[in-house]
Amino acid sequence: MYLALASALLLLPGVTSRSLWSDSPGSYADLITTAFSLGNGRVGAMPLGLPGKEIINLNIDSLWQGGPFESPDYAGGNPNISKADALPGIREWIFQNGTGNVSALLGEFPHYGSFQVLANLTVELGDGDLGSVADYRRSLNLRTGVYADRFCVGEREAFCSYPDGVCVYRLASNTSLPAVAINLENLLAAPEPNVTCSGNSISLYGRTFPGIGMRYNARATVVVPGLKSDLCAQSAVRVPGGQREIVIVVAAGTDYDASKGNAAANFSFRGKDPYDDVLKTSSNAAGKPYSRLKSAHIKDFQSIFDGFTLTLPDPYNSASKPTTDLIAAYTQPGDPYVENLLFDYGRYLFLSSSRPGSLPPNLQGLWTEQYSPAWSADYHANINLQMNHWGVEQTGLGGQTEPLWTYMLETWLPRGAETARLLYNADGWVTHDEMNIFGHTAMKDSAQWANYPAVNAWMSQHVWDHFDYTRDIKWYQTVGYPILKGAAQFWLSQLVQDEHFNDGTWVVNPCNSPEHGPTTFGCTHFQQLIWELFDHVLRGWTASGDTDATFHSAIASKFSSLDTGIHIGSWGQIQEWKLDLDTPNDTHRHLSNLYGWYPGYAISSVHGHNTTITNAVATTLTSRGSGIEDSNTGWGKLWRSACWALLNEPANAYSELTLAIQNNFAANGLDMYSGNPPFQIDANFGVLGAVMAMLVRDLDGVGDDGRVQAVLLGPAIPAAWGGGSVTGVRLRGGGMVDFKWDEDGVVRSCRADLSGRGGQKVEFYVKGGDAIRC
Repeated sequence: MYLALASALLLLPGVTSRSLWSDSPGSYADLITTAFSLGNGRVGAMPLGLPGKEIINLNIDSLWQGGPFESPDYAGGNPNISKADALPGIREWIFQNGTGNVSALLGEFPHYGSFQVLANLTVELGDGDLGSVADYRRSLNLRTGVYADRFCVGEREAFCSYPDGVCVYRLASNTSLPAVAINLENLLAAPEPNVTCSGNSISLYGRTFPGIGMRYNARATVVVPGLKSDLCAQSAVRVPGGQREIVIVVAAGTDYDASKGNAAANFSFRGKDPYDDVLKTSSNAAGKPYSRLKSAHIKDFQSIFDGFTLTLPDPYNSASKPTTDLIAAYTQPGDPYVENLLFDYGRYLFLSSSRPGSLPPNLQGLWTEQYSPAWSADYHANINLQMNHWGVEQTGLGGQTEPLWTYMLETWLPRGAETARLLYNADGWVTHDEMNIFGHTAMKDSAQWANYPAVNAWMSQHVWDHFDYTRDIKWYQTVGYPILKGAAQFWLSQLVQDEHFNDGTWVVNPCNSPEHGPTTFGCTHFQQLIWELFDHVLRGWTASGDTDATFHSAIASKFSSLDTGIHIGSWGQIQEWKLDLDTPNDTHRHLSNLYGWYPGYAISSVHGHNTTITNAVATTLTSRGSGIEDSNTGWGKLWRSACWALLNEPANAYSELTLAIQNNFAANGLDMYSGNPPFQIDANFGVLGAVMAMLVRDLDGVGDDGRVQAVLLGPAIPAAWGGGSVTGVRLRGGGMVDFKWDEDGVVRSCRADLSGRGGQKVEFYVKGGDAIRC
């Protein structure tokens, strides 16, 4: 029976530029590079499309080893006594010698933990033979979030629904299905979870650590219309042959509770046993017809995804070819169809991994097939977590950023206030580069890349951006501004007057440029970030509702004499440190000294786009190389792409984008670190930032104080994208714009909706400086 169904596979209807598709199944041995990703923010799934025995990898966002679920003494890496007395000596040494170290502030990080895989759902159909399958095709529709491999007499579909909180898998036939065996399993976890079956439901229940580990539960409920008998056989559900439809509803949860990550809850992060809620969620969804579950999911998904559209040309008729083949064979000079596809996929992945009530996307978004993935699949925040949110506000996904703000408020600020006091004798809050979901905010011993306290300032940029695009004053006062104020309070206490150059400026000491160079003072990256943080506090003062005049005065005073972090060095570069220590042709992957060019605005705001500063930015970019040389990271290339775009350099911006796709993206569209696993999702989201930088320049701060907001349409549209268009581009201050460009990449027509801007005016310009009426 299954062989007959498999041989009758037909071309999927409606395969468009907004679909990933393949004419061959994925491979379990290469799951992370061949499976397609589904998610509703909390629960993720990766079906492979295997005939015979299908395997669907499952994840839940909060399933982590470690933390208080492994040790009752877990303290987020914080010491039990203050180390702040070491700071004056550290600073004195650095000012005298130029460089130094922070070894006295380092700490251990026991029980840091790791994100881990939840389970595999297996669906075994008869005795199918892959070799006999003809005209095979599987597809993931990015606009609806529905996966399918379809047959002339049947189909398989899957999606993860945000409205119903479940992932759903359906098999249907116009005639009949073979006997089907359904299992839940996790053979990687230690201790191994317990799997039971009752009625038509399989429950996988486990702990991440004996006795005190995080409790987790996955439940697969099988619905067979017209069949009421108990289908359990041992720990599996076995459906007899002859049925026309089988629906599997999967719900999952853990007893992790971020709201318990504070002193009042003893930083336990422990909520209630997930079993009852998982059972309720599964039962509620299983009680609804499949058509109702699917329509609710699609309506919800499209209501967000369809708010923005990028349309690029298809000069090579790529729409007729399997996207897995296109991406696998992709080379420079590029293919606009693939670039459009991966842009859409970046929006799709964000919408699938960041929804209100979930955690924000981690290093792997929501998806892992491993028990202990690379870098713990944690939150690295010296570029990676930030890049995960590039382009989100501009492309209509700003409403899905709630997980980031909640995560910061509940897991960073409480422990981060302790870290600020114990390591720096400071007010406010601070965290460092590597964070888990249990409030790890301290430094790590012997991990230079993790000793980076500027996280609070960089993430404050995203807080401001959300407010700047939405102008939601209530949100700003209750959520955004408390984050900004705490970060600003910390840096007020840490700035010291420069005792090396004695130039009267306020600088950070100690500091280091992320993952690069010495520990020193006045690091370019830190100074630019703090400049922007203070600027945002002052510009948003009225909206904040804050009446703390002493705080406002302190910010304004130090802001006026703050070193901006913008110094042009001996060979024409933007210096990475206040000391001119840069080496020409140092191809380090980070562009930390160009933060104020992109994604920030400090360089443009302080110096504008004058020739001296743009030449220095270009010199720095050229010296840093293409991004291949140091680790060959996808995110490194896409950061370079965005920087070149803001220099109005479409050829260089496009070259870096296409180089990233060629070197770093697997056939299923996911970004691979250095071109091979492990999977690291930041470049998937970085595509959004790079492409939007080519399409529009809408700089922070340009339209403040009653000034007209100047927006440049099409600053760096590459020649290959000629004749394209975009709709739904969000603007700072509110409103949106649609526009089209000609074959030369020059915008020729536009239409703007500027309602709700409170009278703030916008003027639109095109490449070359001409004004355009929208």
